[in-house]
Amino acid sequence: MFIVLYADDILLIAPSVCMLDKLLKIYERELDVLDMAINVKISCCLRIGPRNIFSCSPISMSKGTVLPRVSEIWYLGILIWAL
Repeated sequence: MFIVLYADDILLIAPSVCMLDKLLKIYERELDVLDMAINVKISCCLRIGPRNIFSCSPISMSKGTVLPRVSEIWYLGILIWAL
């Protein structure tokens, strides 16, 4: 699992959907301690790899908001897309 930080941009990377969900929950708890929150309006989930076309359980925030799944994202000027 990895967390990439640059200014106010954060990229969470995990080897599985289950691990991403766990990482997100940990991250949310830490932000709560700092009295900060994730902006769900600009957050999303991208699944990369040969199984990206298959559905999987949704990634949801602690307050129940489900992160939308996308096929591509821009991160720090770099286009990342599901293959």
